[in-house]
Amino acid sequence: MPHLQSAEPDGGGATVNPTARWPERLEHLATLLRADAVAVVSATADGPTAIFSHRLDRPIDWLGALGADLFERAARGPFVTPLPAGRWREGAAYAVVAPLGAWNGGAILCGLREDVAFDAVDAASAAAGAHLLEISALEGRAIAETMRETDSLAERLDDIVRRVGAGAASIMVVEGDLLRLRAAVGLATGVAVGREQRVGEGIAGWVAARGEKVMLHGRVDDTRFTGTDPEARESVSVPLREGSDVLGVLSVKRPEADRGFADRLELLDAIAADLGRTIRAMNQVADLERERNAARDELRVAHAVAARDVDGALRAALELGHHAVAVREASGRVLGSAAVPGDDSCRESAISSSGSARAEAPGRPSVGFARHGAPYAEGEAAAAQRTADTLALLGRGFASEEAAALRILAVEDHPVMRLGVRTLLEREGFVVAGTTATCSEALGLLSDARADVVLLDLHLPDVTGAEGVERLREASPALPIVVYSVERTPAQIRAVLRAGANGYVTKDAPTARLVAALHAAAAGLVVMGPDEAIAAAGAASLEEPAGEAHAPAEPTNGDTPHEPLTPRELELLRYMAEGYTNKEVARAMVLAEDTVKKAVQTLIAKLGAADRTHAVVLALRNRLID
Repeated sequence: MPHLQSAEPDGGGATVNPTARWPERLEHLATLLRADAVAVVSATADGPTAIFSHRLDRPIDWLGALGADLFERAARGPFVTPLPAGRWREGAAYAVVAPLGAWNGGAILCGLREDVAFDAVDAASAAAGAHLLEISALEGRAIAETMRETDSLAERLDDIVRRVGAGAASIMVVEGDLLRLRAAVGLATGVAVGREQRVGEGIAGWVAARGEKVMLHGRVDDTRFTGTDPEARESVSVPLREGSDVLGVLSVKRPEADRGFADRLELLDAIAADLGRTIRAMNQVADLERERNAARDELRVAHAVAARDVDGALRAALELGHHAVAVREASGRVLGSAAVPGDDSCRESAISSSGSARAEAPGRPSVGFARHGAPYAEGEAAAAQRTADTLALLGRGFASEEAAALRILAVEDHPVMRLGVRTLLEREGFVVAGTTATCSEALGLLSDARADVVLLDLHLPDVTGAEGVERLREASPALPIVVYSVERTPAQIRAVLRAGANGYVTKDAPTARLVAALHAAAAGLVVMGPDEAIAAAGAASLEEPAGEAHAPAEPTNGDTPHEPLTPRELELLRYMAEGYTNKEVARAMVLAEDTVKKAVQTLIAKLGAADRTHAVVLALRNRLID
């Protein structure tokens, strides 16, 4: 949870607004998400339908592409998922989905792109964008009517004075524990609109606190409250209600008729009821405006995080009602802080708070907020948590400045794996100098790509095993090469190292090991995992991972000798094929990490695979996934 610290000073169910600027809004969201296409998809009696879209050039079977439980999954939170080839474009593609709540029935915001998978940053951006669309979707005519009522309070007060025959009148509105004068006619000089007093103080304050109408005659001399107006002669103060809530006070005084206001009390009650409804509508519009502004500011935070702009993200977070914000890495190092100009005390409080905050998951950055003056209300925790979740993503891909400088040429023949490798590298801060499917294509790119390291798969259409390393080494003797393969045999590992590889990483290894191997190779070192090191030293065999069975013989007749897989298991397989870690899969599928671990083990057992990488290979060969 984020840590909120107050420093001491040194609705849904509305219809879609047909006048909203949807094409422009969706174009902006496509830019934010770096998406090739964006659509608002609504659940209808005839099935999901794209009611608004940007660059969606063909109809899509949304349930077939995103799953029959699309809207149920979206209701649990934003998620990212791969799309099978042919569901949108001819090749494999990717989607990010976020729920939309301001519709009659279920609806989602969906971003689509072909080349690179969406990640958690994109999911956070999509959620912020969807929230902004929800607010934009409220009925425009109703809001416009309410705004007209808001603007006419002063005119209505003139009419009230005329109808009840009063020499003066005022309307005060409750704002928290204060009453604010919003309209006045005929009051003493120096009493300006906007003046405040506490609820409970004065005559209007007593009426607001007790919810009782008060009628006074002559000079006020009452132990219940204090106040005086020698010229009032007679005054009536009526609470403005909506249901059981007191929203303000209407006061009239100095009656023009000799009989006073005695025969106008019922009229005043009716006027007060009407004003109560108007003020309720005004408050709702004000709440909507605050929500719209907050959603816009949350979107700015997400946009800055997606661009890895730490300072920009922190400055945008300040617009959400904080005087200072700080992000601290899991190691304890402060990643960044920001404060309103001159408020160093709040900055120090935010930095201190970030050290007290509990990160959502181990290893993730923690976030602290601070402000002075108004303390944080209980209801602000949810908004702060959304901001903290987005800011915590600043910790992804900032391993070091060195990572951002390294250019990687990735050689992988399978298109899904190739896109997964590219996504992994970019997420970790590397520059992908190019991706190729064959060794020959890689040789042709060497001069133009200016790669610092080549990441090489061993099983390519034109070369296998150590031959790819030999050909690349012959073309560029000094270029570091890291092999990235499912192959685990000692003979193969020793062969590629003899051919000149600078590192060997299996595809089921942790991401951190691959990142370390690429950095080491660029520095002229050789990095391998413990099993690969044993193989390089001449061990006869490698132990199979504990608790995992050997794979049975693979089918040769096209049959799949495994238990049928559920749609969720197929989705899990797609994430595994893209190189997602268990933690990343858990976030994307909205599951606990332990649940994902057990699901992976079950999936490996069902497929009869040796490990998770072998499970992906079997799934691809048997066309369970594309």
